[in-house]
Amino acid sequence: AVTEPDLRAFGSRFGAAEEAALRNAVREELDLRGFAERYGSGESLLLLDALFAVCAVDGVIDRAEIGRLTRSAGELGIDPQLVGALFRKHDRRRTDGTLTFELTDERYAIGRSTSADIHLADPQAAERHADLVRTGGAWRVIDLGSGRPTLLNGTPISAAPLAPGDELRIGGHLLVLGADRATLRVGAPTSFSALSVRHLDRKIGNVTLLDDVSFTVFTGEVIAVVGPSGAGKTTLLSAITGSAPADDGDVVFDGRDFHDQLALDPSLVGIVPQDDVVHAELTVEEALSWAARLRTPRASEAEIQANVERVLGEMDIVHIRASRIGDAVRRGISGGQRKRVNVGQELLGRSTRVLFLDEPTSGLDPNTAQEIVGLVRRLADDGRIVFLVTHDVSPSILAKVDHLLVLARGGRVAWFGPPDEAMAWFGVTTADGIFGRLSQDSPEAWSQKYRDGASFRKFVRTREHLLGLDGVDIRRTGQKRPRSANFRHYLTLTNRYARVKVRDRAGLFVLLAQPPFLAVAMWLVFQHVEASVLFMLALSSLWFGASASVRELISERPIWRRDARTGVGTLPYLLAKLTVLGAIATLQCSLLAAMNWVMLRMYAEDYAFSLPGLMGVASLTGWVGMAMGLLLSAVFASSEGAVGMLPLLIIPQITFGGLLVKLKDMGPGSAMLAWLIPVRFAFDALIRTGERLDRIDPRTNDPILETTSSTLWQFGFRTTTDVNDAGVPMSALIAILLAFCGLLLVATAGLVHRSRAS
Repeated sequence: AVTEPDLRAFGSRFGAAEEAALRNAVREELDLRGFAERYGSGESLLLLDALFAVCAVDGVIDRAEIGRLTRSAGELGIDPQLVGALFRKHDRRRTDGTLTFELTDERYAIGRSTSADIHLADPQAAERHADLVRTGGAWRVIDLGSGRPTLLNGTPISAAPLAPGDELRIGGHLLVLGADRATLRVGAPTSFSALSVRHLDRKIGNVTLLDDVSFTVFTGEVIAVVGPSGAGKTTLLSAITGSAPADDGDVVFDGRDFHDQLALDPSLVGIVPQDDVVHAELTVEEALSWAARLRTPRASEAEIQANVERVLGEMDIVHIRASRIGDAVRRGISGGQRKRVNVGQELLGRSTRVLFLDEPTSGLDPNTAQEIVGLVRRLADDGRIVFLVTHDVSPSILAKVDHLLVLARGGRVAWFGPPDEAMAWFGVTTADGIFGRLSQDSPEAWSQKYRDGASFRKFVRTREHLLGLDGVDIRRTGQKRPRSANFRHYLTLTNRYARVKVRDRAGLFVLLAQPPFLAVAMWLVFQHVEASVLFMLALSSLWFGASASVRELISERPIWRRDARTGVGTLPYLLAKLTVLGAIATLQCSLLAAMNWVMLRMYAEDYAFSLPGLMGVASLTGWVGMAMGLLLSAVFASSEGAVGMLPLLIIPQITFGGLLVKLKDMGPGSAMLAWLIPVRFAFDALIRTGERLDRIDPRTNDPILETTSSTLWQFGFRTTTDVNDAGVPMSALIAILLAFCGLLLVATAGLVHRSRAS
């Protein structure tokens, strides 16, 4: 019951009007539950705050009052997370880390239950989380199997000895045994932050994707986002992270617009997609090291290595640091270990406060899935907010979850609150049954039913009241992302990409074997240095560049989006691709040109072909092919589509390149199309790198040595026999090839930039 001292304390703290309302409620003999129903979540929170203030004497809440306050909170319908916040607010020992328990008995129960000997006002701790047992002159910690981890010096345990100086972590609290083994000090909980989603709406045409979605989560909480397909789970997470903002509503983190904060520091958020976003060719340590360099480009080598060591330890993957990651085709580390590497990459920024994991247990065996969810639980207990998009709502998974966010179709919130209360709300015995219940009524009905219930007041409205967000307009300031370290990013991306290509030995062998194979084939087919040799050199060079690059952007698209989210720009990303692929194309084209020059004796005085000229034009043509392949890779979503399109671009090079049908024999339309064919200009330029060529007499099949000027006229690259008619000058041909390359790369850059948030 509310006593007269309680009423006076409430009035002195919140004013006469609030005291009068409370006295009126007492006169009407309302109990606390009735008070909450009549006056709402705001007044209920104020009343509980007053009760805490009354019970706190000199900043200390006596153990005898803990049970009373906790029961009052339950009757008022106050979220346990807020109750914990009030304990920290009014009991200074729980904030400054001076809460100490004298250990005089043989056994102590640790947990958030009011009957626990060592009470932790922390929803992340289980009701009965662990026991502390004296064995002889030492102490032993025994985990009670609540599903929430008990960590000793960072390692999950089931039972282990506790020595002075050891760090025992339960929920968000750190417990340390005194040197005399007679006291146990409870450290201050991890930092407290809140993420509030307020009235998010999104539509595409007449289709509703999100409908007035509101909830608030705190650090240390794991939120499982569940719902049928099309319920808006991915849309909601995209709206929270700002990759696809909502039409209306806002997202607030610690009182400021979350998207403004992300613009200044993208590492606040970590996103782990369902599929692994790692290079299979790298080792675990290499993957983390390069990811750290991209996230902290201005850090020293020592700082980067320290960061990598921290994540290796936190993810418990130190023992596989030198192992190749691999994938489903190339054997490497296990699926669960790859998932840890994926999560670890998102933790390399020390400021990561919010994590989103999409189906982290998909494709994993039950034991590995349990390990991953246990890892998720520990990440939250370390002071992060973790969203878990999942279809796995088995009891072992839900035991580590604080809240279920159930979305009905159309992005409507059907429930937000603890899993056990969700099952009672939906009238099912297992969480799997929730999906069946959703289909038994309309999404609008489920959403309205939840909003009208006490659970909405308890888990949504009271949190908003605690943070003082009611009616507060949080305005975006339009923060712009700080200037990125483009050059450092370019160096890192280039080194990483080069390592990936070198590690793919089979692919690299194929690329390097192509020029010798084609050179030998051309030597066997062509007995003379004729124009066909130069056409094949031009066509092969274009093929080298295109075939080596046509899959590259597609295969790395998820990695590119992750890197872009952390601040990597489009320019350094593409320049890194151009550096490595360009080097490979230059090597291939130069090797083929040099082998042709030697094997066909193009250096002979009769022909006098310039080796640097051949290599230069062939390499430039290879770069044009590389730009063409990259554009296809940027346009298509699948490798099959891009590779299938490649022949459709190569065949016109043969048809309109000037060899099969000479330019002077083409009709007006064909001649116009020939100006869009890079091989036509490469063929022309390659002819000009020598002085004479063989022409095969069709009657006798004997070679006739002709000047290259005559050959240019034969193929239509010169329109007259006038000695002053040189056709398109060599400098112009080079400029045209450079223009092809530049235009293709500009188009590619635009598509790549657009894809960063797709």
